[in-house]
Amino acid sequence: MGVDAAALRAMTATETAAAIASGTVSATDAVEASLSRIDELDGELNAVCVRLDDQAREAASAADAKKAAGEPLGPLHGVPMTIKEGIDIAGTPSTWGFADRANHSADHDATVVSRLKAAGAICVGKTNVPVALADWQSNNPVYGRTRNPWDTDRTPGGSSGGSAVSLAAGYVSVEVGSDIGGSLRDPAHFCGVTAHKPTYGIVPLTGHALDTNLRPVDLSVVGPMARSAADLPMLLDLMAGPDGSEATGYRLELPPPRRGSLFGLRVAVVTEESVCAVSPDVQASIRAAADAAAEQGAHVETVTLPVDTAYSHDVYIRLLRSAIPAGHSAADAEKIRAQALREATSPNTTTWRTRVNLASTMPHSEWMAADLERSELRRAWAAFFDQYDVVLCPAAPTPAWPHDDADRFDRTIDIGDSRTIGYYEQLFWAGISTLVYLPSTVIAGAPNESGLPIGLQLIGPHFGDRTTMQAAISLESALSAAGTGGYRAPLP
Repeated sequence: MGVDAAALRAMTATETAAAIASGTVSATDAVEASLSRIDELDGELNAVCVRLDDQAREAASAADAKKAAGEPLGPLHGVPMTIKEGIDIAGTPSTWGFADRANHSADHDATVVSRLKAAGAICVGKTNVPVALADWQSNNPVYGRTRNPWDTDRTPGGSSGGSAVSLAAGYVSVEVGSDIGGSLRDPAHFCGVTAHKPTYGIVPLTGHALDTNLRPVDLSVVGPMARSAADLPMLLDLMAGPDGSEATGYRLELPPPRRGSLFGLRVAVVTEESVCAVSPDVQASIRAAADAAAEQGAHVETVTLPVDTAYSHDVYIRLLRSAIPAGHSAADAEKIRAQALREATSPNTTTWRTRVNLASTMPHSEWMAADLERSELRRAWAAFFDQYDVVLCPAAPTPAWPHDDADRFDRTIDIGDSRTIGYYEQLFWAGISTLVYLPSTVIAGAPNESGLPIGLQLIGPHFGDRTTMQAAISLESALSAAGTGGYRAPLP
């Protein structure tokens, strides 16, 4: 191997593909380095829950033979990747962490998997998730607990927690996760990597469902993760665009980024909102990033978000919980709703358990009303992005917290200054863009005093994926050059 394993781990996906194409390193070398790193670290981290060693080695051998024959190479030719467990790879389980699905085996690759394979990427394994992909920790009865490589006593985030660990620990440079409540962005924030939540609907969800996916799930997206934001545009281009019958009728053409650098970029900065308090170290990292953007010529302004945030968050919670199947029978749902209605007083005083039960059992007429409320909020955001290009804000209220096995409705999060928030309150920072279908990109900002990563979230206009990704690339470059952000390796 012309490049040692440590140097290979520092490469972006694009750089790895270029090294393989040039002959500096072979696909077999890259895959063996990936598998060796998993062998070295994953006994403790437990990120890769399904190993695909034999298939990966066969694919690497075929990739090297293809290059030797002078055949055209894809943009990810020979690059190792892992895939979130809840996304289908043919012949492997997609249990979503449910014990009763331990023997499940997918029949087909998800659309995003088949597209990345077609580009030359090689799957070396699948990465761990929480039960039902419904937590900011990644722990389940099938595969156990995944640990943060920065501090194994802390969560790596969820539900794409294993995905973020796989990247951070140097297993791979390409991952695919999903997001409906921060499941791409929170793990990237907790582990110090990058992720992009696409505009809703531009990346097919086919192959990301507990059962046959006959229709897209409201709010849910699949998106790319990497160690460097520079890889995100290429990955999104490979993954995005309609599939199936829809592909016969239209094509996706995202607009170019509004700015090619930070110079002239109109950045709206938000460090805290009353709906979800934010720790001082997260606020400091956001402000440092804003200062770095201003030094590069960005027009930076601290703003108030263009919507009533408490109202917007309430709409999000209602639509989120109604989008996620609760598994109730009709009779049980009626009982649950009757009890929840007796318990409810107002969104400010009603418990999270009651709010979830109300949302998951709402009648269709209430869903239609909430959807109309969302449409009004989308118009407010569209007008806001006539004045600004991106919003720079927290991805989550704190750095990674210790593992917590209490009932989720009873958990709290320490945000410093003798303040705590309820566990579900953190949904706010994911929900402000998810509710209204907007894209957002997360990169690593300045860490806290203990060295724990802190993510920076960049939200953009509808279909403004290239704008947020380019802003992320430019800001990550500026922060990396100054030594105040960007990917850092947690382990030697």
